[in-house]
Amino acid sequence: MNSSLDNVREVVRDGLCAGCGVCVGVCPHEAVSMRVSNGLFLPKIDEGKCTECQLCLQCCPGYRVDFEELNSEIFQKQPQDGLLGNFLGCYVGHSNDREVRFDSSSGGIVTQLLVFALQKDIINGALVVRMKRDNPLEPEPFIAKTTQDIISASKSKYCPVPTNEAVKDILKEDGRFAVVGLPCHIHGIRKAEKKIKELQEKIVLHLGIMCSHTVNFSGTEHLIKKLGIARDRIVKIDFRGRGWPGSMVITLKGSSTVIIPYVGKWKAYGSIFSSFFFTPRRCLMCPDETNELADISLGDAWIPELKGETKGESVVVVRTKKGEEILDSALSAGVITLKPIRCEMVKNSQAEPLKFKKNDIGVRLAMIESSGQKTPNFNSIPCSSSSRSIFAFVRSFFVFFNVQISENKILEKLLISVPFPILRLYYGVYKFLSSV
Repeated sequence: MNSSLDNVREVVRDGLCAGCGVCVGVCPHEAVSMRVSNGLFLPKIDEGKCTECQLCLQCCPGYRVDFEELNSEIFQKQPQDGLLGNFLGCYVGHSNDREVRFDSSSGGIVTQLLVFALQKDIINGALVVRMKRDNPLEPEPFIAKTTQDIISASKSKYCPVPTNEAVKDILKEDGRFAVVGLPCHIHGIRKAEKKIKELQEKIVLHLGIMCSHTVNFSGTEHLIKKLGIARDRIVKIDFRGRGWPGSMVITLKGSSTVIIPYVGKWKAYGSIFSSFFFTPRRCLMCPDETNELADISLGDAWIPELKGETKGESVVVVRTKKGEEILDSALSAGVITLKPIRCEMVKNSQAEPLKFKKNDIGVRLAMIESSGQKTPNFNSIPCSSSSRSIFAFVRSFFVFFNVQISENKILEKLLISVPFPILRLYYGVYKFLSSV
């Protein structure tokens, strides 16, 4: 523990906050709350309540994640694979419930596993996220205790999400719980479990979503402006769903809708977010794409073997016996379909984000440090190879350049006028760089 730090205020000051919300969830004095600032959720400290117990710092994944220590505790060994981490098996699969599958981002496995675990009394609730009904552009972490609650939280949320705020609700209640989160959320949960034994006993399943990077609130605002939609007309927003790869559906007052495809079309919005516009800078410092500390990790099945698939498939990496047991049970019950695949197929499905998160991490951290900014303490980074090639530098420059553009109010306004097809071609430049 860095004795110069009192609480997570300094983590925010150093630009290392991941916005995961674990500090709110674990603070025994309720001295921390999450506030939106510059398009991100950041913790605010009530100095009158803070006793400087430093529990928030001990659980914070923003400034420190000891992957070596956590791998030893969770798996009793270091990663067998530098890209995927520790795992027992790899699969491709989907929910056998047609509606769940169609209305999810990629196959509905997460939703189906949670519903199955709840109905079989494996869990009493699940920490998930939905968009607020009274503020449809802002996420709401909560403990789902019914099938309908779980289904209401399906689909990806392309915005900052302080999921771990709801850890405080898990600590207050009796029972067994599942948690669903991005790598930063799972990092924070695992660190919190080390410090709070009660939390470790209550959380029986960690479902991890694979993640290249997230998008700040300015990204959604930008997209709305680009579509010419007034914010106060929006009743509901779904970032993914309607089959695979899916579409964003914006429901407006009067029940009219605006539908924009995620990828694959000239007017798709994915090229904006995939080009790292509106990416939080802390995302550029993360070396974990496949959620290596989860019990089960899941992501989109971007593989040639599934070209033309429109209903949705997930790549599934099971990492622990606990994860393996629930997958086997759900498979035996007939609620999911799974097909074993080689781990190389998972890597191929995540090739571009893996290159970003793993191969280029050394270059990006060096660039950040050379500019005088601080970087997280990872002790050691599980990685198959950290590239220092000219292409790694060019890719990293592309990423930082686009983050800078979207942080500049004048340039961001100019970006609104750029047509979707031009942005798709622009993203093609990064895809080409990622292929070499």
